[in-house]
Amino acid sequence: YVSFETSRPAIFRQNLATGAREQLTNFKGLNSSPAWSPDGSQLAYVSFENKKPVVFVQTLGTRERKAVANFRGSNSAPAWSPDGKRLAVVLTVQGSSQIFLINADGSGMQRLSRSSGIDTEPSFSPDGRSIIFTSDRGGSPQIYRMSVTETENSMAERLTFEGNYNVSPDFSQDGKSFTFINRNNGRFNVAVQEFGSRQMQILTNSQFDESPSFAPNGKMILYATEIGGRGILSAVSRDGHTRQHLSIQAGDIREPAWGPLTK
Repeated sequence: YVSFETSRPAIFRQNLATGAREQLTNFKGLNSSPAWSPDGSQLAYVSFENKKPVVFVQTLGTRERKAVANFRGSNSAPAWSPDGKRLAVVLTVQGSSQIFLINADGSGMQRLSRSSGIDTEPSFSPDGRSIIFTSDRGGSPQIYRMSVTETENSMAERLTFEGNYNVSPDFSQDGKSFTFINRNNGRFNVAVQEFGSRQMQILTNSQFDESPSFAPNGKMILYATEIGGRGILSAVSRDGHTRQHLSIQAGDIREPAWGPLTK
């Protein structure tokens, strides 16, 4: 997650069982949008240390890192493919924010989405054949799905229709559903929707939730919410029956991402 408790907002890793945490970035400027590699050995994130958003990949064991998306304009919203070989990133190098694919080392840039709106927040399907993402191409932010294997003729399919604001999607591990943020009556809540039935269920009743991500077993969803004006880590069960605020130290917590199971 990203913590704003210091003068340099940084990315931290926290053990949810013990509460122990470790600061992973310590560079000038904001570091945001952390994304775990599938094997848990690397972290992709966005750094503003050079006064523009650049996507870095950092090896956690050695702290070595490399700028993998530093194109003209904005570089943001990294998401790993399930095999760890590619990243989906959001670039403005060819105009408005659109989704591109790059190799994990930054080579092989390939444009994926093509719309007149803003396309962002990609999330890969478990089989790596498609992504879901946020786009305002229809006039309001909604969630869409498109293939990444047939990029020349891929058509984006709109998935959300309830409400005029649905953002920040994350695929479930079984590929049958996705979690996201739905705005309803001024509240921003964690929701989940099945691909088959298209039925949406709102799981929380708080005021401002953000950045939901599924646990590796698919039973819980991690997210950030606000209490007393401060961002904290929270979790809700897939059916919405169990909610809990996770114990953390003082700070303003944003953009959590649940890590993968590692050996």
